[in-house]
Amino acid sequence: MQHALTRGLRDRLSGRLIEHVSDRGPRYPAQESHIAGRWSTVICRPHVQILAPLARASRSVYIRLVSLARASYSSSASKERPVAIADTPPGSIPAEHLFEPARVPKRILAAFLGAYLGSYLIILIPVITTLAIKVAEVAPDSREATLGVITGIGALVAVLANPIFGMLSDRTTSRFGMRRPWILGGATASVLSLIALAFAPDALAVGALWCVVQLSCNAMFAGLAAFLPDRVPEAQRATVSALSGIVQQFSPLIGLAVANLALSFGTGTPGMFIVPATLGLILIVVYVIVARDRVLSPNLRSSFRVSDLAKAFAFNPRRNPDFGWAWLGRFFMQLGFAAGATYQVYFLNARFGIPFSAVAGLQLGLSLLSVIMITIAASVSGTLSDKLHRRKIFVFAASGLVAVSSLLTAFALDMWVYFVAAAILGIATGAYFAVDLALVTDVLPNKQTQAAKDMGVFNIASALPQSLAPALAPLVLAIGGGTENYAALYIGAGIVAVLGALTVIPIKAVR
Repeated sequence: MQHALTRGLRDRLSGRLIEHVSDRGPRYPAQESHIAGRWSTVICRPHVQILAPLARASRSVYIRLVSLARASYSSSASKERPVAIADTPPGSIPAEHLFEPARVPKRILAAFLGAYLGSYLIILIPVITTLAIKVAEVAPDSREATLGVITGIGALVAVLANPIFGMLSDRTTSRFGMRRPWILGGATASVLSLIALAFAPDALAVGALWCVVQLSCNAMFAGLAAFLPDRVPEAQRATVSALSGIVQQFSPLIGLAVANLALSFGTGTPGMFIVPATLGLILIVVYVIVARDRVLSPNLRSSFRVSDLAKAFAFNPRRNPDFGWAWLGRFFMQLGFAAGATYQVYFLNARFGIPFSAVAGLQLGLSLLSVIMITIAASVSGTLSDKLHRRKIFVFAASGLVAVSSLLTAFALDMWVYFVAAAILGIATGAYFAVDLALVTDVLPNKQTQAAKDMGVFNIASALPQSLAPALAPLVLAIGGGTENYAALYIGAGIVAVLGALTVIPIKAVR
């Protein structure tokens, strides 16, 4: 009888160890102690009390074996494979021990950066160029007001959609992963909607289809935004954030070059919508194929209730003040960026007399200049931020440069002054986005089990200004009479950039 019990104990213990190490990947010390304690409790039930000494010894041996197995397994565990979230009841083990990312392999990082580029090829080219041109075609007599309404409503859709898709992504139990279905599905729907928008006959159709584009793009962004907290360790975050910022700023250059190439082949406005978006979709498909994803066990998925939709937008700034201040800082900075970027096409036409047919070519030159400045600034600031373990100083510097650029633009009467302002803005953008994403990742309320949801809440700070800026801009443009007071618009952009810098002062979790 005693030998039978001993064999049973050994088989159960070794089976648990094999399942624990091979199927789920390496775990961490606090988790090992928890599991070992649970096993000693199971072993020491009344009918096996005679084996209590053996159980205690087994506990020590078990912890040691798991540690050794984890060390030998770590090299293979860091390779790309589906990662199952631990099948332990939530709350029984601290969340920080459920998942700890290893350093991102270069192949996966390259695929992610390609997908990041692709996502902005899909959405950014319409935002900065082609949507304004399309609106001018279908509503030439009220282009500013019509563009403001369409982009404002579309951005409001984005505000509502991103946290909801983030919450759904955190609950997804597909065998293809938690993020990939939303990334691929959202990108595909976005491209199809843009194709329809390119041939829309009137402003109402353009507005409706733009809302669909925003909805589907935010399903894609919800999955991509989780990459940093899901896969990137803290020591690598500012570097990856910097590379993401560089890629984001390369996207207008590449997209405008592709759009101008399509235009040169006689495709007209539809080609400027379709060709960059199709290239973006191809890059996203490559990422989905190359990079495997976290897989959530159905047993761990929390139940879904309608009230959870409201929770998708909720966070407690008193409980998580650092996250609240980071959110507010991004909001102000994006409001400053959106105020100028939304009306750049019309600004160039009104201030310098650039015809709409030549705007895309001029924007291509401006984008090339910006990319050079952004690449230098992001590379330097991202590397220094990781080495110095500091974030705030870079946000301060970037915000100040945005204010300087806005003031130069407000009073620019010569094209060369505008180019200087664009170069300064490029430096500021590179420095800011290289560090800000790393900063917010450091202060996420729950980066282990609700990363996509929390990043969705944070992305409201990026999407909401896209709605508010077009709504507020016509009021600012009308100051002094008329509809083209761009000096007031850019002065206002500089003021909100300064407010964005002030919000990082209270953040305590980072320096």
